[in-house]
This record gives sequence, structure tokens and C-alpha cells, in this order.
Amino acid sequence: MPPRRSTLLILALLVAAIIIARLVPVSSQPTAAAPSTGPVVAGPGLVVEVLDGDTVRIQMAGYEGPVRIVGIDTPEIEHPGRPAGCFGTQAADATRAWLLDRVVDVQPAIEQRDRYERLLARIVPRDGPIAGRDLSRTLALSGFARELAIAPNTDDAPAIAQQVAIAQREARGLWAACGFAAAFPGKEPAGGK
Repeated sequence: MPPRRSTLLILALLVAAIIIARLVPVSSQPTAAAPSTGPVVAGPGLVVEVLDGDTVRIQMAGYEGPVRIVGIDTPEIEHPGRPAGCFGTQAADATRAWLLDRVVDVQPAIEQRDRYERLLARIVPRDGPIAGRDLSRTLALSGFARELAIAPNTDDAPAIAQQVAIAQREARGLWAACGFAAAFPGKEPAGGK
């Protein structure tokens, strides 16, 4: 093919590609959704990702982004430059098994955001192995979490503390595997105990 024809062919293909790209509606092109920052109303949501034992990513009407479960703290998972706390992987795996790709009821806390702009909320799955049960209480009773009451979001603190006490007494989960210091290095137990 002569050089002039190949140049014209390439130019024609480029023009056709530009025209086709302009015909595709902008709304059909994928975009990264930023977390909403306004108030969130309670309602159903879909768990699309489990970030660790006490943080998930939710899609729901009026909000899409990370949700930090209130009332508890699970051991950290491994992060760059920082090892996992003892039982952190197991806590994340439990949350993943119980919630991933499931519809949950999301109840935002009184104070809805933490310093990382995550939504603070309670979560109750509608189906699956813990259907109808509050995630924070279930993680606490199973030995995957400690209580973490931060005002003003303390309405369920006594019930969660009771679940943690049962898990400790019966040596469930992290309480049998490693105890507080290894699971939560550098953190103080509730009440400074």
C-alpha cells in the first residue's frame, strides 16, 4: 500500500474512533464513586467489600463508601510496614464470610463520621449465617473483637461488653489464641484493665 494511502487509512480510523467515543453516553463510562459526606438515613445496603474485621464498603441509597462498625474493635490486618495483630486475619475472614455480597440493614450512629470520614453504623445482615443479628455483638461474642465505646455512640456498649466478657470467660477466638496484648498491640483495654 502506498504511504499516502496508509496515512489516509490511519487518519480515517482515528476520526472514526473519535466519533464513536463521542457517541457513547458519559453516564455509561465507569467512574470511581467517592464516599458521600452528608447525613445518611438508615436503610438497606449491599456489602461490596470487606476491608477488615470492623470495616466494610457499602452501596446504599444516599451513600457509597466505607462503614466502620461502632461499638467494637477487631485486631488490625497486615498493612504496609505494619504487621497484623493476632487474630486480625481471622476477624476479617469471619466478617467476609458473614457479609460479603449480602444485603444488610445499616443504622447510622448518632455521630455519623469518624476522623477518616467513614460512616459509623451498626449492621444487621438480612440473610446468611448471622441473619438478623447485629454484627458488632456477633463479632464480640465469637471472640473476634473487643468493646470500643466512643461517645456519643455508646448506646449498645453494655451489651457489647457483656458479649466480650462471655467470649473471654469461654476462651473464644482471640481470647484463647493470643489475648489482648498480642491482638491489640499498643492499645489499652476498656476501662484501663
